[in-house]
Amino acid sequence: MPQSPLLVEKKREALKEALLVMGGQVEQALRKSLEALRGQDLGLAREIVSGDAAINRQRRLLEQEALLVLAAYKPAGLDLRLIGASMELVAELERIGDYAADVARILLRHAQPPLPAPLLARVADMGDAAVDMLRDALVAYGQAGGDAPLARLVASRDDQIDALQSELIDAIAVLIGDDPRQAAPGIALSWVTHLYERVADRATNIAERVVYIATGETPDLD
Repeated sequence: MPQSPLLVEKKREALKEALLVMGGQVEQALRKSLEALRGQDLGLAREIVSGDAAINRQRRLLEQEALLVLAAYKPAGLDLRLIGASMELVAELERIGDYAADVARILLRHAQPPLPAPLLARVADMGDAAVDMLRDALVAYGQAGGDAPLARLVASRDDQIDALQSELIDAIAVLIGDDPRQAAPGIALSWVTHLYERVADRATNIAERVVYIATGETPDLD
């Protein structure tokens, strides 16, 4: 028996809103990771790690909901693209949430000696740019039918993040070369840099899915 288009649309929009809530939780975890990093705040780092389980649970719930909608309502067209893509976006968001927790774990492991402040500030600035990409990718997803132009603009910023990462790795290598005692903190910062670069990569993946939702095309924006 064919399903009511209005009922399918209602289910689609409920799933979309739930995914945006999860996206907000992930963005908040990333912002907290940057705050913890800048202040080398171990209490906040522990809070981020403990909060990661809630994001993991949300992923499982939303994946189950998407599967139920696909099975029960057999959506087509835009409905099918949005619900199908949302399953992928949930996985992307859960992994991005893991990166926030990983930054916090690195901070906890390397509390002493303190991470070198000048480089730490540059790493955190790069992290800000990566998290802004995620925020804007979610804004594009939240628009009716998906905002493909905004999604493409988000993806175009990934090269800037890659360039910043390369500059930071070079600076960290110089730091360690000048003072071998900075090897452990420098390596820790290089891992943090890598994690925020991965946030940008996954924000680009989300942008690709938004273009797919909006147009039915599957672009390679990376």
